[in-house]
Amino acid sequence: MGPAVERGPFEPPSAITSGPPAPPAAAPVTPGRGRIVLVAAAVAVVVGGIGTGAFFAYRSFNAADPQPVRPSAVPETGDPSAESPENIPTEELIDTTLLNSELTDPGKMTLADAFARKVTLSGTTFTRVKTHLTQDCDKAAAGAFATALEDGDCRRVLRATYVDRKKKYAVTTGVAVLPTRESAVKVDQAKNLEKNLWFRGLRGASGSGAERMHIAGGYAAGLVWGRYIVFSYATFADGHTPTAKEKSLGKLSGAFRDQTSKVVERRLTR
Repeated sequence: MGPAVERGPFEPPSAITSGPPAPPAAAPVTPGRGRIVLVAAAVAVVVGGIGTGAFFAYRSFNAADPQPVRPSAVPETGDPSAESPENIPTEELIDTTLLNSELTDPGKMTLADAFARKVTLSGTTFTRVKTHLTQDCDKAAAGAFATALEDGDCRRVLRATYVDRKKKYAVTTGVAVLPTRESAVKVDQAKNLEKNLWFRGLRGASGSGAERMHIAGGYAAGLVWGRYIVFSYATFADGHTPTAKEKSLGKLSGAFRDQTSKVVERRLTR
């Protein structure tokens, strides 16, 4: 992120550090419905940071055409013929362009929709310690990016912060809801990670393990899918900026991004 910049009390001091980008995560999976195969443009952007910094992993789904849902498994029966190719269910097409506008994707996303009380990722269980929903989207972001959310008619920003049992990690994840895919892409392009102009970390109560969320350095990850911007920001609970040898936050941030993106995917299969 280059030289240090002035920031308000609710802006993270360093969202990003230099280091190799993590490989893009796999496309979302819906339990019981198989895998939605998407035409995806995946990009990992490495940016400089204050101190050691972090990387920002960015993904954009290009949902120009209906995409197939593949069966997750062959039926488990004692009949060998059940596993023959002619008996495997055909792919079901889902029109992912439904997510591109609130006209085709109506209904409000709620905190209950978006955030489970507990999430287990890579064998570690995280507990939700704070949630926040606002229709004043600029209050959940910083600087010019906050202005872009307001100018883009952002409908709402939902955030939640999770902490693991040992209180080693604190992660803010969330979804910004825009009226159209075009507005979501335009807003996303307004982010300036070198100056920490992005979504704000959601601070937890004293003793929660997330009380330094708003000032901790860490790793950010995000994606634009239809009219939604999904984001995550992983930090160490004690607030220290990760060193060059501390790589775990990158994978953790990406995992939370993909976990949170499932709430968007469910809107295709409800």
